[in-house]
Amino acid sequence: MGDVKVLQAVLFDLDGTLLPMDHRKFINEYLKELSLFVRPVIEPDAFKQALMASTSAMAANNSMVYTNEEVFWKDFHNHLGERLPAIRPLLEMFYAEKFRQLSYVARPCPEARILVKAAMERNLRIALATNPLFPLTAIRSRMSWAGVDDFPWNLITSYEFMHFCKPHPGYYREIVAHLGVRPEECLMVGNNIDEDLVAGTLGMKTYLVTDCLLGDPAGICRADWHGSIRHLAWLWENQGFPGE
Repeated sequence: MGDVKVLQAVLFDLDGTLLPMDHRKFINEYLKELSLFVRPVIEPDAFKQALMASTSAMAANNSMVYTNEEVFWKDFHNHLGERLPAIRPLLEMFYAEKFRQLSYVARPCPEARILVKAAMERNLRIALATNPLFPLTAIRSRMSWAGVDDFPWNLITSYEFMHFCKPHPGYYREIVAHLGVRPEECLMVGNNIDEDLVAGTLGMKTYLVTDCLLGDPAGICRADWHGSIRHLAWLWENQGFPGE
């Protein structure tokens, strides 16, 4: 694998990595519960269509001019118009009060906390590198399900301040700029072949978590290392972090 730079930061994906889950079940349950919550204002199917369209617009953003949040709400307004002022407070209430009740879709694993704690104790910068399609309140809820919400994260990539989404390379460039490191000094730990291994094209080392693998399995060869989250914890205990 050639010369390895001194590791300075670890980027941890959340869903399917630190927080094992059935991604499809999570999305289905999330959309069902959220659309029911806003039903007093808008018919559920119409809401879901608008939400998914604006989420796609946010994911496609390719500019530092607007944050993901700004792109989403601008596009959402185009779909919902005069109904938006009534819907927005309901969405904020859902994320603050109801979203956490979706914890049944996940199955926390003790290795997640072991790995984040290990990185922090080695004085590595730690970034919660989840796809920034959600507000911070929703991400914090999922972090609590994984048992990693109480760590002093250097960065949590929420939609409020990020300008790109995975798999855009700009997402990873924005992370390293915020952390003050070079890509070659980072390890990206994730479970999505298409989204997380893009980090490798910038020079980051990558560990692909296979417990809840997403993407074409043929792409596993693009990762520097791969295996279960338990195997990654074993590597740390016996050999140190990959890339050190």
